[in-house]
Amino acid sequence: MVYECEDCQKQWYYNVKKCIFCQGDVIELEPGKSTVRGITKIEIPSPGHTRVPYCDLLLEDEYGNFEIRKSFSDHDLGEMIEAVPKEAKKVAKSRTIGIVGAGTMGSGIAQICAQTGYHVLVIDRHEETARKALIKIDKALSKTTKDDLKQEILNRIKATTNLYEMEHADLVIEVLTEDMELKKEVFRELDNECSKDTIFATNTSSLSVTELSEVLKDPGRLVGLHFFNPVPRMKLVEIIRSKNTSEEVIEYAKEVAFELDKTPVVTGDAPGFIVNRLLLIFLNEAIDKYADGTSTAADIDKAVTLGLNHPMGPLALSDLIGLDVCKAILDVLYEGYKEPKYKPCKTLCEMVEKGTLGRKTGEGFYKY
Repeated sequence: MVYECEDCQKQWYYNVKKCIFCQGDVIELEPGKSTVRGITKIEIPSPGHTRVPYCDLLLEDEYGNFEIRKSFSDHDLGEMIEAVPKEAKKVAKSRTIGIVGAGTMGSGIAQICAQTGYHVLVIDRHEETARKALIKIDKALSKTTKDDLKQEILNRIKATTNLYEMEHADLVIEVLTEDMELKKEVFRELDNECSKDTIFATNTSSLSVTELSEVLKDPGRLVGLHFFNPVPRMKLVEIIRSKNTSEEVIEYAKEVAFELDKTPVVTGDAPGFIVNRLLLIFLNEAIDKYADGTSTAADIDKAVTLGLNHPMGPLALSDLIGLDVCKAILDVLYEGYKEPKYKPCKTLCEMVEKGTLGRKTGEGFYKY
């Protein structure tokens, strides 16, 4: 079924009681039918469609209009299938997303938002960091995008050091270091600067979204929106429902994830959420295994990639994440659950103390 807002004509494939964009009334549309006039089977993955095989269907609707639709199901020529209005689930191009924090994650989120069609404001208290984020996005796009399209995407991104420029953002995503007090300070400022209709999100990987939300006048408009590194390639987004998050904000977060071509999963607010609660125990154990001196880092990673079919070994992944980040998440898990299995192992603590944090410092379990 298709559901449409009577006021702004936004459409969804699932039942929405009130429009999450304008709060208008939503009606259920009668499904039309389209006829399959042509089928092309695609066997080779492309940057935007890595799952194969799939089919490009040439469809003709009841008014004689043609469209091409991708499908992972088998169909026959002449088959009648449910028509989906062309404007369904397209992003409103005039909408603005603010990104607070111009590091690796912030620049990655800014890139995919601009590629989708959003106008993007990237803010960082350090002008040089904000400038470097734009350079990083430019380089990333240069590998996959023609110059004219790349420039069009870059023109939708503005870097700034002024928090007040977020005033008219529809969504603001905080992407700062895992420091609860710092995040609270920023959200207090955003609460004063932004419109009362702005939705707030935090990209925290382990901190309490509920605690963070309570610095806002309306705690219900904060949601966890946890992306994974590297953002342009990783398909998952964890949506964290705090004890205060409203249902409308959860639906809004899902809609944004779908628009960004990500797969959302919704979880409650508990230390580590889903992925990091499971992952960090694994990484911590791999580091402890390395510490006993019976295996090299390369052999541990090779055993995992070949024996468990993981795309990257745990020690290389720890270097990519940053050993300081790994320790910080484990500290939160240990504090939250009070179980020894979450306590950072001695070697991890020593490496963080020494400053060998992985790729970001040029050395971790490997040299870069």
